[in-house]
Amino acid sequence: MPSGPSTIISDEVAELRRILPRVEIASATDAFVSGSYQRTPHTKIRMILTFPDGYPTRPLIVDVQSCSVVPPGLKKKLEKDLGKVASDVAGNSDSSDSQVCAVFSGLVSFVDSNKFVPCWRELKQSIDIVKEQGGKVAINEARGKINITLKSQKYFYKFSIVVDDGYPTTLDNINYGKACRLKMESTNFPPKIEKLLTSQAMELIKRMQDGMPTEDALKMSNPVRLPKELRDEQSKDNVPTVRLTQDALKGLKHDVETLNLVRDLRDVDAATKRGDARVKTHDKKERRDARRTIGKITRHELDDDRARDEKEKQWQLEEKARIAGYNFNEFDGSNPQPSLLAVITFLTNEVKRLTSVKCPICSKLALPAEPNDLKALYLSHSDAKTEKEKQARRMAKLQRPERVYCGCWYHHKCLDRFITEPPFGAECATDGCSRRVYHGDWPADIKELERAWAGKQARAREIE
Repeated sequence: MPSGPSTIISDEVAELRRILPRVEIASATDAFVSGSYQRTPHTKIRMILTFPDGYPTRPLIVDVQSCSVVPPGLKKKLEKDLGKVASDVAGNSDSSDSQVCAVFSGLVSFVDSNKFVPCWRELKQSIDIVKEQGGKVAINEARGKINITLKSQKYFYKFSIVVDDGYPTTLDNINYGKACRLKMESTNFPPKIEKLLTSQAMELIKRMQDGMPTEDALKMSNPVRLPKELRDEQSKDNVPTVRLTQDALKGLKHDVETLNLVRDLRDVDAATKRGDARVKTHDKKERRDARRTIGKITRHELDDDRARDEKEKQWQLEEKARIAGYNFNEFDGSNPQPSLLAVITFLTNEVKRLTSVKCPICSKLALPAEPNDLKALYLSHSDAKTEKEKQARRMAKLQRPERVYCGCWYHHKCLDRFITEPPFGAECATDGCSRRVYHGDWPADIKELERAWAGKQARAREIE
């Protein structure tokens, strides 16, 4: 090495501390400098710069440390790009720039300008998945935006995702649940089907920011709700009751003692002498003091009751959330899960599946091959003015695809027959599903279905 290498290195490290104070230097010796930089806790990149013999006329050896933020592909890219920065500075004899500062400046610039740093691995995997299915992807690293067009047969679904600066969580509470801000740009699926896709994707992102694993988040983001009577029954079975905790028991004991005290004070105010109801037992001051004490106790007890009610209300909310699939201790947002790959995979698979899924009753495609034919199945009341158009609308409705609670698709008329005719409460007819079929537009109560079927049969016999 040239004369005074220690001085050169120590000067460059001192300059690094001065110019880039946000770079965290772990260690600095005559042999290497180890440091890291982060824009957020999920974007931290560590790097070791080794000083070769002949430094600074020879370039630094750049070693970017592999971690969850830095997959092999990103490691290779950074080492190549930052190594070139060091080579350019070393090769310029007229330059007074420090290689250490130049390389770390390059790292800082990359982390600050590329919003995909915390999801680099997910991004590359997502691009591969979309392209394998014939879709198109365009990315803007500076804005953290992805534009994706999914295609399947003659259908398409175009959407964009903007990754939050705090990914896999959000920097601001106001944006909570939007670690990936999803927006549907355009599609030729009817609004009802598009809403099923988009709403589940958005809910999936929120659940994963809460901390749910992908599989659980997919189940809990189901946009098809249970029928109302089942939800009511479930809520009755799971209505949170007042808990008999030590605090609750102490509160009950305190309430009894307070009621006894108030009763005694009211006796002081109302007591009369025996034989003469017009004469009070206690004098005016004693009765006034008793009334004031009752007032103070009442106000104090009201405040205590409100505090207890608020505490109990919070427990009720937490209990309902737990019943709905949450565990507040586990899924409280303190351990957010990366959701970019999960949501893109979900949408890619669903768009592809929709054009090939078959109704398990008639074995025909659930969706028509032509998007215009599917659109015609969703004519609104305002579109049907004449009796002929109204009849056409009723017939079209029978062919509408319906997604049931288990995620399978039926034609409306096939689903109606499957649910309202014996055997009632049958499991899904789709191969490999075997779950009970529920849909909010049909009753879930088997007895109600049996009564309706019996009434229909009775009317048919009367006609005969």
